[in-house]
Amino acid sequence: MKRIILSVVCSLIVSVMGMAQNSVFYNRPYLQNPVGNGITIMWQTTVPAYSWVEYGTDTLHLQKARTIVDGQVICNNTHTKIRINGLQPGQKYYYRACSQEIKRYQAYNKEFGETETTPFYSFSLPKADADNFTAIIFNDLHKHEETLNALYEQVKDVPYDFVVFNGDCIDDPADEAIALTHLKMQCEKVGAHQTPVFYIRGNHEIRNAFSIGLRELFDYVGDKTYCAFNWGTTRIVMLDCGEDKPDTTWVYYGLNDFTQLRQDQAAFLKTELKSSAFKHSDRRILLNHIPLYGNGDGYRPCSDLWNPLLQKAKFDVNISAHTHRFAYHPKGSKAGNPFPVIVGGGPQERGATVMVLQKQGKALTLRVLSATGETKLNLDL
Repeated sequence: MKRIILSVVCSLIVSVMGMAQNSVFYNRPYLQNPVGNGITIMWQTTVPAYSWVEYGTDTLHLQKARTIVDGQVICNNTHTKIRINGLQPGQKYYYRACSQEIKRYQAYNKEFGETETTPFYSFSLPKADADNFTAIIFNDLHKHEETLNALYEQVKDVPYDFVVFNGDCIDDPADEAIALTHLKMQCEKVGAHQTPVFYIRGNHEIRNAFSIGLRELFDYVGDKTYCAFNWGTTRIVMLDCGEDKPDTTWVYYGLNDFTQLRQDQAAFLKTELKSSAFKHSDRRILLNHIPLYGNGDGYRPCSDLWNPLLQKAKFDVNISAHTHRFAYHPKGSKAGNPFPVIVGGGPQERGATVMVLQKQGKALTLRVLSATGETKLNLDL
């Protein structure tokens, strides 16, 4: 029954958004988790399907990838997540997504419908010694499509390597249909079929009926909502701050335990900051949704728990969000912040911002732009 309802909902959304009513694909594929010489390709379908990826260094000599768990191909559902490992960094790859409708899936009787394939798209992974990259960073969109459109106008001509949505972008998801609508809109806008996207969880992604279901729509690095990885010679650490109120707050009904999640991340940070990957990177970026420094909230458990560790960490910059007000806190200006802190703006166009983080050789810069193109900050790090 759940599958039938989802199929009907997706068909309605497809119709409203102007796609062909009989299309097997709900959206174009989007790239996730581009680390460890691999990448994950995800998409959704309007009907239960059997899906796979065809890929190669050209469009004529292709390999096939699909998801197999315990000997069985994962299929007969509307969510596709396919991991491709063993890729060569720096090599350009071409791929296309393929989905075949499954009309009947019984023990001894299976009936298949039409097969659809996307056009060929491409991607590449950074080499281990890559010195250059450009990332664009959005935050606190709160499902405001017009804000994303206005911000993207300011960076559409910037060649970027990956995109970060730093929390509260698919906020308060009431159901899967709503979450998919905004995921599709955001991924389409930034070209996630050819450019990897990272979703950092904000406190509003934790709320509402489909908040736990959001996990089905992403492939987190290390299968956790916090992580560390290298983009070339730069180390990037992403943390999950959880909710902005105590776990005991009545509206959570005893269903949250972010205290433990923060403690887990404290242990993760201790290990990460001692790691060879962190120490030997030539630049280090910290991203999180709720500010660890310059946060005016009375409840600041992340700051209290992680600050002793971060005081000795050699991050070049900390990028955060949540307050809906752009702010720049130079090193040492807010509770002894040990590195510069930049806080992104809010969901309304008049206060929204987009960030362009760029590394050229050893030089690291951050530009913050408003929805009208005003340069709010141009910082050499």
